[in-house]
This record gives sequence, structure tokens and C-alpha cells, in this order.
Amino acid sequence: MSKSPQNKPGELSARSQYLIERHGSVFLVWFLLLFVSWSRYGAKILRGELFGNDDYMRMAEIRDWLGGQSWFDLHQYRLNPVEPLNSHWSRISDILVGGPIKILTPMLGQAKAELVTIIAYPSILLLVYLYLATAIAGRISNHRATPLIAAFMLALSFGLLAQFGMGRIDHHGLQIVLALATIWLIVTSENNPKALIYAGVLCGLGLYIGIESAPYVAAACIAVVSIWVFSEHAAKQKMRFFGLGLALTTFISLLVSTTPRNWFIPNCDALSVVYLQLTLLVAVVLWGLSYLDHKLKTPLLRLLVAGLLGVVALIITIAIYPQCLKGPYAGLDSRLVEIWLSNVAEAGNFIQFSQVDFVASIAAIILPILAILGYIITARKQNKSLGLSHRTLILFVILSLLAGLLQARLLFLATALSIPLATFLLVNALQWAGRFKPAPIKLLVSAFLMIAMAPVTIPLILGANTKEKTIAENTGNMAQSCTSQTHLAALNTLPVGTALTQIDLGAPILHFTKLSVTSAPYHRNTSGILAALDMFIESEVIAKNAVIAMQADYVIACRASNETSLMIKYGPNGMLARLSDGDSPDWLQPIQTDTSNQLLVYRVVWP
Repeated sequence: MSKSPQNKPGELSARSQYLIERHGSVFLVWFLLLFVSWSRYGAKILRGELFGNDDYMRMAEIRDWLGGQSWFDLHQYRLNPVEPLNSHWSRISDILVGGPIKILTPMLGQAKAELVTIIAYPSILLLVYLYLATAIAGRISNHRATPLIAAFMLALSFGLLAQFGMGRIDHHGLQIVLALATIWLIVTSENNPKALIYAGVLCGLGLYIGIESAPYVAAACIAVVSIWVFSEHAAKQKMRFFGLGLALTTFISLLVSTTPRNWFIPNCDALSVVYLQLTLLVAVVLWGLSYLDHKLKTPLLRLLVAGLLGVVALIITIAIYPQCLKGPYAGLDSRLVEIWLSNVAEAGNFIQFSQVDFVASIAAIILPILAILGYIITARKQNKSLGLSHRTLILFVILSLLAGLLQARLLFLATALSIPLATFLLVNALQWAGRFKPAPIKLLVSAFLMIAMAPVTIPLILGANTKEKTIAENTGNMAQSCTSQTHLAALNTLPVGTALTQIDLGAPILHFTKLSVTSAPYHRNTSGILAALDMFIESEVIAKNAVIAMQADYVIACRASNETSLMIKYGPNGMLARLSDGDSPDWLQPIQTDTSNQLLVYRVVWP
């Protein structure tokens, strides 16, 4: 009878080594990142402040739902009361964030329940992301240091980390995790075809959470078809499983997301009959292809037929709903586009984004580009075949990057999906450095490679000692002061009413006060945003008419912020410029809410 090898005294067992390498590195980096996040955001979190506008709006939606608002009713009645915003967000995030708040409230009270949740929710998503990213990296690189290097890459991707910062409860972190989970299910389907049912389910849920998921859903469809193109194991079965999971989940999501009378409204900015039809057509194409094995023998022929049928499905959808070809912002008022949307960097394409913030734009694309190019070069040198794991990752990163070039706010997804490829590249680079002798030279070369390939290095070099950076930071700090709990909570001394606000003040005021507001940065809040432009950019007559139309009791603006500077630029003789100079008309009575004077607050008075 053979005996298992005995470890020497003080030597770890193989199992212990695996646990340390696989789980220890993940938890070590996770705890480190939590410490950094708390150091950066802890003081704000304890004051009840969240990460940004979307997080404040998400909490407002959750509070309304937990307060008794119908599951199907996504109107925000305190946002633009004369024409309440009908939100296009899904209830999935409401469940994941609101559920814990509901459970913890009887024990902790609502305020503390919210505090615990806004800390725990993004932190748990970060841990799941770390596990998925390191697991996927391990599929393309079997080096024992792979988990630690993947965690290292994430730790230095500051733009990506922001999606998991404490107080970040919007849906982007969840979308990242679902995209990575979809990749994991596809790459592990080699020996488990049923995994593709769940991959299809996650893609359907992704579309329900937000249409920003479309690039990774498209990548998943192509990755699954590629299994059939290359005649890999159980290809027909896998396509059918994926198509079934995708179509069925999209169908059920539409049923539970809205009332029957709205099922056939073709919304382009949210899950609707438009995307249901497209996913059903995709499922039909996948099932149809699975029956053409015997007629389509070569990979090229299969690729051409699959591509043609996919294009046909897309053309049919566009022919029926041509308005969606212009994207979610189609039909917006031209003035709104010119003054508001064109100045929202993340809503434009990459060129527009780079013109607003060159350093941030480079930081957003550097990792995906280096990961793709580095992988291609390394794989060619090593004569690596484009297996399912590598192929799937490349598809996801490329499609997400292309989508981000068209709309910059999607670049966070490309960065998130690039981590495993970037890990593969750095692992190979460090193995190459290991050939150097003596040890000090090897260490020096390894350190240089880690610094050179870190996602933060090039942006830091580009952003060093720039005046623009300092100005932007100072202006950003002033804007944060306007939306801080300290200043906004002082508004609770005012009688409840409606405030005509600047666009970026709306969501934080909803969060910290009982006031209703007219404006917040959401494209469905058209009349509210136009009212803000009329109030703060135009003449007194137009401003007064806007206040009357919005039935506003108050007017609130920030004394110094990017938005204030922008509005004064567009309206140098407008009302905001006058108010900033202390010149208020007789129908606006100044109110002192706190001693900092960060906010300009006025009560509307009529004869």
C-alpha cells in the first residue's frame, strides 16, 4: 500500500499551498482595497454620502419602493413633480441593495441599515469580481502567481476600482460581475455544456439591468457561435442551451419589469419589446445553425452563414424599430444636447471624452489596448492556438472596447474584462525576466516590467504636474462641498416644497432632504433639465416663466462648480451670473441655510 509523501517539518502541504495561493492572495488584496476605500470614502460614508448622482438616485428609488411604491411603478414623484421622471432602471439592484436594508432595519434602524448596506454591497461585489478575474486568468495562465498578479492589476486600475468603492450602489459593478461570470461559464463549458444555459440567463439579466450590457451580450453570442464554427465538443447542444437561456430570461424579465399594457412599448434605453424581439431572433438563429452541421463543413463557411444570419436578425429589428438605431438619446431636445449632453464627457464618444479629460481617457483605454496587443504578440511567439478561453476573452474585450469608443461610459467594462488578459501578459513578462542573472538584475528587470505594465503608470506620467489637473481637482472639491451632507441637510430647516435646482444638485437633495426637485442628470428628465437651463442661463423673464411652469417654491444653485462655470459660460448675462454677483430679483428672497455660503438658496415670493 503506497503512502502519500510526507511533508518535511515546517513545510506546508500541497493543499495548504493551494489555499494560500488561490484564496490567500484574493483576500489579502481584498482587505487592502477595503482599507484604501475606507480611508478615502469612510468619512463621507459615515455622513450618509454616496459615490455620485446615480447612487443617490438609486437610493431614492429604493426608499420609495420600500416605502410602499408599486414594483411596476418606477416614477420618481419628487423629481420634477409636474412631470415625474419615469425611470428606466431595473428592480434587480433595488432587490440586492434594498433587500438587506429591509432585513436590517428592524434591528438597526433605517439609517444604520443603509450605512451597513452601502459599505457591504460594493465590497462583496469586489470580492466576487476578484475571484472571477483570478479564476479566468488561471484558465489562460497556470503560473502559481497568477491570482496575485491579477489582484495586483486590479488594485492599480483606479477607474475600475471606483465602480466598487464604498457608497457605489448603482448597477455598473453588478454588470461587471455578470459579464465576468458569463465569461467563466463559457470557458468552463468545455466539459459542462449546461453551463451555457446559465450564461444565457446572465446575459438576459444583464439586458434587464441595463442596455449598457449589450456589448458583452453580443460578445457572448459570438463566443458561443465560435464553438460551433470550430466544431468543438457538444457545439450544437451548447448553442441551443445558450439561446434558450437568453431568450427565456429576456422574456421573463420583460414580463416582471412592467405592466402588460407596457409590454409592447418600444423603449430604446431599457429592456423592451425591441430587445426581446432581437434576443428571440438570436435564439432562432442559434437553434437553426445547430441543424446545419451536415451541410456546412468548413469553419469559414460556418462563420459566413452565422454572420449573415446574425446581420439579418439585426436588420429585421432595426427595420421595425428604426428609432433605436440612434441610441438611447435619440429624440432629445437639440438645446439639451448642445448645452447639457455634449458637456457630459462619458455620454460622448472617445474623441469627445479625450478633449474634455485627456489623462482620464488614456487611463480608460490603456489596459484593454495593452492587454489585446500584448496577448496577440505573446501568443504568436509561443505558438498558442486560439482556444475557447483565450478566444472568449479577446471577443469580450474587443467588443466592449469598441462600444466604449462610441460611448465613453462603457470603457469601464472593457477595463474590467481586460484584467485576465493583462495578467497573462505580465506573468509571461515576469517569466522572461526570470532568465536574467544574477538575482539583483532579475529583480530589477521584474520591478521595471511591473511598473511599466501597471495600468496606472502611463496616466500618472501624462497627468503629472499639469495645471489642468489642479484646476479640475479644485473645482471638483468645491462641487463636492455643495453636495455634501453638511450643507444639504441644512435645507431641512425649510418648509417642504419644490426646488428648481441645478442639474447635478437634484439627486443629492432628494437623498438628504424632504424637498422635491425639478432637475437631475437623466435624459428622461427633459422638461426639468430645460427648466434649469432657462432659470440659470437665460434672462430674468425666461427664468421667471420656468419657475412658474415648474411650480417651484425655491431656487437652489451651487456657488462654484463645473456646472456653475458651464452655465455662466453659456449665459454670461443670465440669472446664475447675476445671482453669483449677489444681484437677485425681487421675486427671489435669499435664504441663509448655513454659514459656509456654498449654496445659493432663494425662496420664491410672488406679489
